Amino acid sequence: MINRGIFSDAPAVIKTNRTEPWLPMRAAGAAPQGGSMGTAELSSAAILPFCKIPPAIVRESYGCFILGALQYAQKVERNEIVMSMLEVKNIRKIYDSRFGGNKVQALTNICFNVEKGEFVAIMGESGSGKTTLLNILATLDKPSSGEVLLDGQNICAIKDKALSAFRRDNLGFVFQDFNLLDTFSLQDNIFLPLVIAGKKYNEMSRALAPLADKLGIKAILNKYPYEVSGGQKQRAAVARALITNPHILLADEPTGALDSKAAEQLLELFGEINAGGQTILMVTHSVKAACHAGRVLFIKDGQVFHQLYRGEMSEEEMYGKISDTLTVLQKGGRNE
Repeated sequence: MINRGIFSDAPAVIKTNRTEPWLPMRAAGAAPQGGSMGTAELSSAAILPFCKIPPAIVRESYGCFILGALQYAQKVERNEIVMSMLEVKNIRKIYDSRFGGNKVQALTNICFNVEKGEFVAIMGESGSGKTTLLNILATLDKPSSGEVLLDGQNICAIKDKALSAFRRDNLGFVFQDFNLLDTFSLQDNIFLPLVIAGKKYNEMSRALAPLADKLGIKAILNKYPYEVSGGQKQRAAVARALITNPHILLADEPTGALDSKAAEQLLELFGEINAGGQTILMVTHSVKAACHAGRVLFIKDGQVFHQLYRGEMSEEEMYGKISDTLTVLQKGGRNE
């Protein structure tokens, strides 16, 4: 039996009798064949920003067949489509003051999904709740209510004594200030999560070799963090995050401590890593950094205010869209 409820407000995407145009339809289920319904013709790039069907599925159907919300549900139930890797459901976070007086609500019913292989950026003004959200996704904090599912497992329910092993085995972290140990060489810093996991040296070396080549740090592995540039430190930090083959790479302002050249190189590297199938979730203040993501979530007052899919937009077009949205946020715009 198909559960129509979760798809009832998702726009169906129907193919017209023309060569390429697509039209959105608000109702789930059967759609009239080829009708225009008075709606302007839209390309796949135009429909992605408001279509709740995952963009990869829209692209799959582009130019081939009609895919409505009900059809999408049927494919899910037949296991032809894998459900989201990360599902954030109704997350709320309330902080009590030190003496139990005033309460501060940092997050309010946050909901979004991340598909396997997506590159998602999270943006928002200081105090919007994005750092609180990242801490919850990283299992460094627990929500007051709601749940976060990673491959179907509710990470908010994991016992405290099991959290360290869960982070090590499932999550990769890249920080603004690198978090490298100055008394360890870059190689030893990168090996650290595997050492904690009890891996043997030969196994660790085999895991590092392709990463070092890809990240361009092979020649500096025996150097110490204080002997290399900020960009090289961040590449070593990325290698440390990836060496465990994490489900999701969590990046907190990864370009914040880098000059413009090193930042651009790191972002290009993130793009290459993502193209190889790595899922990335990045918190950033940088419009330039967010332009490299496939989707941008905007957080305002502890809620998801808006989201943008890059689709087929150029970097310049995406930059303009992000800038316009941030302007609305700063002017106190409302989420309609």
